Amino acid sequence: MKDRTWGDIPVPNIYKELKGEFVEFIEEEEKLICRFPIQDKYFNPMDTTLGGIIDSWMDVVMGPLSFLLGELVVTKEFKAKYIRPVNPSSKFVKSIAWRDSKNDRGTIYKAELYLDNGDLAAVSEAVFVQPKNYDCLLYTSDAADERSSVDLGGRRII
Repeated sequence: MKDRTWGDIPVPNIYKELKGEFVEFIEEEEKLICRFPIQDKYFNPMDTTLGGIIDSWMDVVMGPLSFLLGELVVTKEFKAKYIRPVNPSSKFVKSIAWRDSKNDRGTIYKAELYLDNGDLAAVSEAVFVQPKNYDCLLYTSDAADERSSVDLGGRRII
């Protein structure tokens, strides 16, 4: 997998762990489609994928989509509904995310997760907001001790 795609958009590090693949960005529909292989290491003792991994497959598509649509936001709330188990009979899942609405309080993104046979496995909805401390850069390295910063007990604001 490449480290960057579509010009300057960085591929999230979690994609390296989940082995994610960008499939298609449909700008006029504000939609992003990604694909993830099913990995045995994400199965619980009943041979189904952990719910947190299923959530991740949807959330990590919403985040890059928000970036592609020009928003610098983070997930504030996330909820999912599981419809079918993701087990070893599937080789991959496809996650489709889209921007549903946007207002002063945040942006609603939704996603659907499909098994490789086309069956719907899960749906989710998330609220994304701009971080309140977005204008503040917190520098946490003691290695570069510059005098043009404020000491906050081992943390420096630059």
